Amino acid sequence: MDHRALQLVSRFSLPPNSLGHCGSNEAPQKFIDCVVNGECSDIGDEISKFITLNPYLKTISEITGLPKFSYEVVEAYWLGNDLVKNVKVEHYKILLKNFRDQGVPVHLIDKFEEEVPGKFIPTHFFQVLRSRSIGKESFLSLGIERFNDCMIRWGEVLHVDKQKIVANLNSLEEREGRLELTKKESNVFQIPGFLTGLKVGNIIAVHWGQGVKILDNEEAAKISFWTSKVLDGFEFP
Repeated sequence: MDHRALQLVSRFSLPPNSLGHCGSNEAPQKFIDCVVNGECSDIGDEISKFITLNPYLKTISEITGLPKFSYEVVEAYWLGNDLVKNVKVEHYKILLKNFRDQGVPVHLIDKFEEEVPGKFIPTHFFQVLRSRSIGKESFLSLGIERFNDCMIRWGEVLHVDKQKIVANLNSLEEREGRLELTKKESNVFQIPGFLTGLKVGNIIAVHWGQGVKILDNEEAAKISFWTSKVLDGFEFP
């Protein structure tokens, strides 16, 4: 498996896993060891336990013919890249099959099956909107901060010291029942070893309030482009 891909998937998977949202209880230290120390031998097994992430990686892999843990496939899910351009709405049925194989509850699969999207963009942000907004009332009851925690946010670092990072993050806001992107100054938790050399002016990716990666210009452009694409095509069922 591609070592860089395992480190990338570890960066973005640690925050929700460490909060108990997905994966096994043993995974957090393994993700840290992979990113910080390059010890990634168990990462494939841990990701196979992620009830949503694993089916998406399998789906992108099947569509593109690339290995599930190739860097391009992992990046496509978390940030978006040119692989996503190969995806058509008819590929959505591959995701549903992989959900079934993963053991996603049948009632959720039935709901996703009823609500076939107009566009299928197999990124993390697409899944955030699909899974957390089954109908407008459900979205409003969750609160916008839940969406902002779960999505990958990104933005410029304004302040950094050993205790705190402050960044101006691209975030969601709700206006008249619609979602829009805005900039929001936010405190970010620094995971030791994940943001080596961080300085003011860097662009970082943030997941569940935790800084997971310093983004280069190309990576920032990818997540900006594909987040906007998903948001433009999203409608409440």
